[in-house]
Amino acid sequence: MRYSHVFISAVIIAFCASAEAQQKSRSMADQRLYDLARTNLPAFAKEVSKGTSSELGETRAIVLWLAQHFDWKETDYQKRTVQQVIERGGGNCNDLAMVALATMKELKIKVRRVRDVHIRNESVERGQRAQALVKEKGNRYSVFGRHHNDHVWLEVYDSKANDWFPADPWSGVVGTQDWLKTRVWFGRRSSLNPDAPEMIVPFAIFAEDAEGEFTIDQTRHYLVDGFDRIYGNELHESAAWKEWVTMLDFLSQKVKGAFAGSVNLLEYAPEIDRLAATYEQLRAAARSEAGGS
Repeated sequence: MRYSHVFISAVIIAFCASAEAQQKSRSMADQRLYDLARTNLPAFAKEVSKGTSSELGETRAIVLWLAQHFDWKETDYQKRTVQQVIERGGGNCNDLAMVALATMKELKIKVRRVRDVHIRNESVERGQRAQALVKEKGNRYSVFGRHHNDHVWLEVYDSKANDWFPADPWSGVVGTQDWLKTRVWFGRRSSLNPDAPEMIVPFAIFAEDAEGEFTIDQTRHYLVDGFDRIYGNELHESAAWKEWVTMLDFLSQKVKGAFAGSVNLLEYAPEIDRLAATYEQLRAAARSEAGGS
């Protein structure tokens, strides 16, 4: 029995040493890529996407690497360049999107920023901070509040499909189906970001136009057509669907105004609460249709 313990201990030590060496090797490879990003972004773009042959493959390689190796940091309202974000080793959703966008452009990928405002778990403290910021700095800061928040990601143009697909370096999600199953549907969701459970569902989505303004309305594309599609085009038969679409149309225009600084979104807190309740009604209907599963 004593010999057995010694043998088992030796095996465990050897296994741990092997795992440590493997981890060290991975870390060295990751450090090399990080150093390359800091000193030569074009070379980093080519290296991290090596072996891919499409916009989708290149995008997935870039987004996954950034999501896995850059730290998520809370918004501190400091403006940073791409280089500063890389040197910092992370940032908020907008910072990570900036780095991903710059990297993709080195590969001549057609890409644009996207901004959504979503229902979020309620926080009185966040609502109070939002009120103070709006009073101090204006309506653009009303995109977050007690029951909502904003988020930045990307859309990438697929030349073969002649269409745009989502890419989110904050969550590591690439592709429309995966995005819908991370941000919209009622089932179990997966994300590389620990903040994901706080985010319930977007209610306004705008892509950036040629002037850099968020004016291209993608709300219905994702939250009506896409949402219904992942439920077999049957979700629209729910009694709450008409209310869902009506509230999306109403609130998305208020969000567009908030992005432009002309609307205080905090004034529409009752409507945001109402939309959150409608989403839960849709969830209940979907569960009932599925037999309570």
